[in-house]
Amino acid sequence: MEVPALKCCTWHMDGDVGVLTLNRPERLNAIANTDIDELDRVVMRAGKDPAVRALVITGAGRGFCSGADVKEWAARSDADEESWPAKMHRTIARLYWLPKPVVAAVNGVAAGSGFDIALTADMRFGSTAARFGQVYAQRGICPDAGGSYLLPRLVGETRAAELIYTGRIIDADEALRIGVVSEVVAPERLLERALEQARIFAAGPTVAIGEAKQNIRLGHTIGIEEALRNEARGARICVHTEDKVEGLQAAIEKRRPVFVGR
Repeated sequence: MEVPALKCCTWHMDGDVGVLTLNRPERLNAIANTDIDELDRVVMRAGKDPAVRALVITGAGRGFCSGADVKEWAARSDADEESWPAKMHRTIARLYWLPKPVVAAVNGVAAGSGFDIALTADMRFGSTAARFGQVYAQRGICPDAGGSYLLPRLVGETRAAELIYTGRIIDADEALRIGVVSEVVAPERLLERALEQARIFAAGPTVAIGEAKQNIRLGHTIGIEEALRNEARGARICVHTEDKVEGLQAAIEKRRPVFVGR
């Protein structure tokens, strides 16, 4: 995937896997208001490019993402204050609905909107140095990047309420215990472990995975009847793909399928 020169992040391809690295290590990859549009463009391109069949998000240096840039925040105008949630919500929603698997490799602190970016992923791996916090309450504000929606669906309302109301920071072991991450690995092994999982996803039938992902997301807010209708719609789409033909043929020939993402 070709992208213009980037300021707040870097991009490279690892086979069929796109790797998006938040890249302001001197600020623990904090997000400035001006960074959001750039980040959004990269995510949008990844969603549309058929060469990108899975996405890994990680951070440069010691942090994953420390959330909004507090130094910039203090100097914001009222107009900036009002534009931040709308812009951030657009990017959070784009990540959440990306029709491809997303894996977060959380290498350090993931706080505020940084935590929320990680929560949009389908899977999260944490290094032993990872720390997670819905720190909004400590700044006198409520979550404004999706945390009040995403976290309860992952850990339950009661636990999410405690973490959001207090802004308490949890370490990697607690994050594993309550289901925020799927696995905790050594820092030097983290990115490769996330890539291993992303490569497995990328080797799958991309259209079918995208349909399944959408139905998983929609399942939070709809009844069983509508969920079944969505599954039927997805099945009608999948049945006309090359990967469906390959999957059936592989089953007949008793071999592993080789999917092409179409």
